[in-house]
Amino acid sequence: MIKVEGGFFFTNGAGAPLEVLQNEQVALAYSHWPMDVINLGRDDLSYVKKLLEREGLDERIKRFPMINNMISANAVLGENLKAPPAYVIKEIGGPRIFDGKKKLKVGFVGVAAPNNPGEGMRDGAVSNMFEAATRAVLKARKECDLLVIVAHCELEPALKLAQENLEADVVIAADSGGIYNPRRVGNTLVVSAAPGNIREGDLRIYLDKAGHATFKFLSTDLDEQVPSDPGAAAFVETARAERLR
Repeated sequence: MIKVEGGFFFTNGAGAPLEVLQNEQVALAYSHWPMDVINLGRDDLSYVKKLLEREGLDERIKRFPMINNMISANAVLGENLKAPPAYVIKEIGGPRIFDGKKKLKVGFVGVAAPNNPGEGMRDGAVSNMFEAATRAVLKARKECDLLVIVAHCELEPALKLAQENLEADVVIAADSGGIYNPRRVGNTLVVSAAPGNIREGDLRIYLDKAGHATFKFLSTDLDEQVPSDPGAAAFVETARAERLR
């Protein structure tokens, strides 16, 4: 299993104490219950810039190990910040993967769509998502068996990403509003991330004997039929009490 965060998990505030506290609580949670791949949405970058300052970075990584799992191919960051990688390669193995003889290498490229500041204007927080994705895809494709673009964007830009990057096996549209019907562009599957506050998305990979992959997408309701982890529930209650103080 590879757990993936599509983006927009931090609040994009102006640095008010309550918002900073909330973001710290999220970073602590993602460090205790880690995501393997954390794509940065455009609105995550305000707080992420505080996490990635070179001064004191080692200490922050010890407190928030989730920093090491962040990716972004098009975040615009200053020189005093340590930029996350554009992509990451994760390996998974098991008896049903290449008969247990080797591991499957899955590459993840992370990008984020800009806000729309107005006609003729550019969003200074992120560079061109399509150009950045193509540069990263061309490099990552050489290092992996399967390639996934994790894009914090709506469905139409995700379809364009697929059209321009046919080397990708999957494009995940992480801000598409719960449109659950997968699309196929050439050999690339485009799926929407399930909204994480109420559902969990599950993209299953099936390999044939030749190593060719097919996929099945599921969305599971996180309701009373899916019990909460006791430790996580306790963390939430403690965090809520701290915010109320």
